[in-house]
Amino acid sequence: MNWWLVYQKEDIERNRGYIDMFFRSCGSRNISLELLETPEAFDRLNTQGSSLPSVVINRSRDLSLSRILEDKGVAVYNNSKITKLGNDKLAAIRFAEDLGIPVMKTAVDPADLDYPMIAKSISGHGGTEVFMLKSPSDLEELKQKDIYSLRKWIFQEVASDLGKDLRIYVIGKRIIGSMMRSSDTDFRSNYCLGGHASIHSLTDIEYSIAESIIKNLDIGHCGIDLIYHHGSPVFNEIEDAVGTRMLYRYTDIDAVEEYVKYIAG
Repeated sequence: MNWWLVYQKEDIERNRGYIDMFFRSCGSRNISLELLETPEAFDRLNTQGSSLPSVVINRSRDLSLSRILEDKGVAVYNNSKITKLGNDKLAAIRFAEDLGIPVMKTAVDPADLDYPMIAKSISGHGGTEVFMLKSPSDLEELKQKDIYSLRKWIFQEVASDLGKDLRIYVIGKRIIGSMMRSSDTDFRSNYCLGGHASIHSLTDIEYSIAESIIKNLDIGHCGIDLIYHHGSPVFNEIEDAVGTRMLYRYTDIDAVEEYVKYIAG
């Protein structure tokens, strides 16, 4: 078997240890794995006579790449629907709403919400493109940033329980673990921004939300993030190329091994 592992160039070095895990796991199964940057993958697809892989693990978040591969009959993990939902926060919110899952009030026009509100780029990751807007002047300040004109944005009602969220890790139809993230100093609880993490046992409501999403999607490996409003869990987003640093630090779960085992069948 020949598999591709695709990353954006800028993400490769900081994920080198994680990438090495894929090579070890695939190697133990006699799977030939190639690491490709996104442009290289497109070049291969456009080269006449180039052989196609049997599997592509797409960690690039490139939706068009997933769709082209799928059109050619290649098995892509995650598939294009997960990549779309994981990189378009508005689409993910609407998906959850359609399933009857609670979400925070969300708008594309900030005039439709009262202050304070949260501004998020629809394609951002790691909390770096999330802003607390306490007043119209904060919105005007955001609009002056270069990033504002380069992204599409959503605006959301502020959840009452700030600095706390839950990441649920999923492979296939199975929840493999969940971690509660919190911050004492920031309304964002992202682990990569210095938030704390602890192993969490799902409540019945948290489990029900996750299972509703899992049942309605064909997931390879993703994260389902919940936030809390007056103590109750609320859907926040789906993470496509989900990071697993918390799992490796705080648990004995080998997410890469479980993922490769799932794909290989």
